[in-house]
Amino acid sequence: MKNKTLKFILVGILLFVTILAIEFCCIYALLGDNTWNYIKDFWNWYAMFIIDIRNK
Repeated sequence: MKNKTLKFILVGILLFVTILAIEFCCIYALLGDNTWNYIKDFWNWYAMFIIDIRNK
């Protein structure tokens, strides 16, 4: 049972990393050199969104 659970966890992590890599590749294809600024802006927006929810 543990072996089967471990396989599911590993497949889930692999799927997550694969989707994340595809998203970064798509962002780079659309934005080129501006990719890092886009990621920083998105992270800042997301962090402020979470902080705003916690303060309510």
